[in-house]
Amino acid sequence: MTGRYGEVDKLHPNGHKGIDLGLSEGTPLRSLYDGVVERVVDYGDENIGKGIIVRFADGREGIYGHLSDIKVKVGQLVSEGDVIGLSGNTGFSTGAHLHFGLKDGNGSFVDPTPLAEKLGEYSQSGWQRFLENGNVANNDYPTIKGWLYEKVIGGGIEHWIENYLISLPILVGVSIGVFALLNMVSKRLANLGVILTFILGGLVCL
Repeated sequence: MTGRYGEVDKLHPNGHKGIDLGLSEGTPLRSLYDGVVERVVDYGDENIGKGIIVRFADGREGIYGHLSDIKVKVGQLVSEGDVIGLSGNTGFSTGAHLHFGLKDGNGSFVDPTPLAEKLGEYSQSGWQRFLENGNVANNDYPTIKGWLYEKVIGGGIEHWIENYLISLPILVGVSIGVFALLNMVSKRLANLGVILTFILGGLVCL
């Protein structure tokens, strides 16, 4: 945590209205709870720059600021753990980080510090979450129906495409190695190996 709630300094002469977490630019940011995207803003070089306001199911509002990219639209329903944007250095900022503010049901700012640990966990890479929690989604899918809903209807297709494109350079490298090895046995087998590499890569991205 690089900035605490209520701090008074040159950047926040009237007191800091949230908390800051130091994150590398481009770090995936996830919704802390189920909710709906209430606003998407872009203040340019002022305030929080690019930001997202999510109204959580309990009536509170989560404010994500200084983003480099926004992955959601106004009115979109989001589930806990869904990627909503990427951290950045937009707005009135001195370095890449996430500003997170919290308002209660009456629209008043409250201290979001109790959510800092969860916010930090949800801002880790999938590999970090796997090492710490044994899963990469931070969600439990007790039924096949629930899993399919998340992957097919609940925005999962977009996330799968994004993850697949990110992993594509790795898959290309692996497929070249597979082709070279299997080509010593059979060209047909080598072609099949390349196809299976991309299929298995897609399944891993699920």
